Amino acid sequence: MELTGKVAVVTGAAVGIGRALARRLGAEGCAVVVADVDAENGARTAELIGPTAVFVPVDVRSDGDLSAMVAAAVDRFGGLHVLINNAGGGGHIGPHFPDAPAAVWAAKLELNLTSAMRATQLALAPMRTSGGGAVVNVASVAGVDAEAHRSPEYAAAKAGLIRFTTAAGTWPGARVNGVVPGWIATERAAAELAAMTPAARAAAPIPVPMDEVADVVVELVRDDAAAGRIVVLPDRARG
Repeated sequence: MELTGKVAVVTGAAVGIGRALARRLGAEGCAVVVADVDAENGARTAELIGPTAVFVPVDVRSDGDLSAMVAAAVDRFGGLHVLINNAGGGGHIGPHFPDAPAAVWAAKLELNLTSAMRATQLALAPMRTSGGGAVVNVASVAGVDAEAHRSPEYAAAKAGLIRFTTAAGTWPGARVNGVVPGWIATERAAAELAAMTPAARAAAPIPVPMDEVADVVVELVRDDAAAGRIVVLPDRARG
């Protein structure tokens, strides 16, 4: 897929890797819908991209917000070609299963799995109308690791997102792929490293550069043969 002139939606695009992905797609020539619950930083992301971007306030757990997000792409820019399901997280925020109430851990499943499924479902028709499109789901190595995780619900949701991606593969008019990064070098990661003791920092893994994640996402969008593909980008041990 040639990206110049295409329309992309990026969820969770206010900060971190979402902002980096939105800016990269804008630099590649896409018009970008910046979707996030964080209005201040979401608007800033759109401002950084320029006049070919618009911020839309979106809670991805809301079906109405997701519908409005897709409509914004079509109404503002005339179509939809790329959907990056990046919104998610919360694996570090307690309480976790089994101590968390069912509604709390279920909300993490909704944020990290079913919201991406619903966004994809809503994007399919406008992608077909636009001549075809590509979906990239941003998961996490928490979904492929075999050891214990402090948030079993988060790990299960990311595992589900990976399997959804490979199971979906391709539908008429849309290809679905995924990237599975480890600890990404976001602003939060930098703050976490800075707060560590020197010994802990020396033992911590090296986060995955945001540009590296963006490179993979763009390649998955561009490659018309890519469908149901998963690219794992683990963080690296020091030394």
